Amino acid sequence: MNLEDLRIGTDVVSQEGHKLGTLSKFVIREDGLQLTHIVVDTGILRSGEPLWKGGWGLSHDRVLPLGAVTAATSERITLSMLADDFRDHSVDYEQEYFANIPDAERGSLDVSDLARISASLPGEPGPYIMLEQRSIAPGDVEIPKDAPVWRLNPHEKVGEVERVLFDTATGTVQDLVIKRGHFFSKEVVLPVRLIVEVVAGIVRIDVDSDTLKGLPEYGPAD
Repeated sequence: MNLEDLRIGTDVVSQEGHKLGTLSKFVIREDGLQLTHIVVDTGILRSGEPLWKGGWGLSHDRVLPLGAVTAATSERITLSMLADDFRDHSVDYEQEYFANIPDAERGSLDVSDLARISASLPGEPGPYIMLEQRSIAPGDVEIPKDAPVWRLNPHEKVGEVERVLFDTATGTVQDLVIKRGHFFSKEVVLPVRLIVEVVAGIVRIDVDSDTLKGLPEYGPAD
């Protein structure tokens, strides 16, 4: 598999060839910038066909480890999973959990103790607190397509992420391809060494004007 062929918007198919959705985001380990997961947008319809029976309850975004990808071309990404396995065992990109009610005062009867007792009664769900948590590791970051790229000094937007280029041997991010300009836009290659941080889907870089103007244009051979 060539990691260079993992393109945002590419169809993702199951082992038996069913379209599952499209690649929507990359998940990168912050320490070392190594690709760890991909995010598949299942959408509402797949190739004009409704989702599996009961599939309407699926989150539109499902996160999968990179190891689930067996092949990738510029037109499709193939998984090692059957369609039913993807439905049943892939993980919601945003996943909700029930959090335990904390004991406010250990060793003494208080309101939190009564809440936990009522929650343990058969047939009673109890007053759980709903929390929303990411199903990705705390040290991982997201680089979605069209993520804004901002320059630190002066603080200005310089483009949007069009592609992420990986080192095939190590799975690490080598460069970003960013789209610059509006009416006469062009795609240029941004070396990963210029990235300062990726936070909340925003890429921030530290680059002087001469280097920014001299970024090479991206071509099929890059």
